Amino acid sequence: MGSCISEQGLSSKTKKLAIEIFREIDTDGNKCIDINETIKFWHDNFAKVNSRAIFEAVDIDKNDKIDEKEWISFWTRVKKSGHLEEDIQEELLNLRNRGSWVQFKGVRNMSAKKID
Repeated sequence: MGSCISEQGLSSKTKKLAIEIFREIDTDGNKCIDINETIKFWHDNFAKVNSRAIFEAVDIDKNDKIDEKEWISFWTRVKKSGHLEEDIQEELLNLRNRGSWVQFKGVRNMSAKKID
């Protein structure tokens, strides 16, 4: 019998963690993360720099919002680029603790917008 999770997809544990953190950032509960929410999320930890980086990496359609599908798609691309599940979980936990956004080797940025 085969697994329900493709070898390149996220494990249910990692996907659950990613969704939990998405919802922590999405403070208004509209199922989209916007710039104001990310700046508020990082508050004192280079909020604008981190916000710019997250949107460059994750906002696929460049509409200045990150929905849950884009969020999960990003983390799936991270795994497909060769990063280990444990490393992804570590970075997600780092985000939960308001750590800086990291650029993942082999995962290209999606846009390059300036955040004022």
